Amino acid sequence: MMSLTFKKVDPEEWMKERELEIKKRREQYPIPLSTRTRKEILRRCEILKIMGDDGIGSYYYQSNDQELVDRYSWVLDPDHDDLLAKPFTITL
Repeated sequence: MMSLTFKKVDPEEWMKERELEIKKRREQYPIPLSTRTRKEILRRCEILKIMGDDGIGSYYYQSNDQELVDRYSWVLDPDHDDLLAKPFTITL
């Protein structure tokens, strides 16, 4: 049987944490993005979109560099390398 635990979240605290995260990412990936970094974010977003990840908006490919960093640079985190770093192949 599955059980869920709901955590009470303070919206103001959540916004502060989110703003700090975005600031950190903007420092890590300066604008304008290098062509290599931009292509890698888009490639990883495409893989996740194909796999059904609802965290990737349908408009991601039209995003400017700032939007890519703010919304999707998390795909470059090492936590996702096991799935996203290598070429993605679908075999039918």
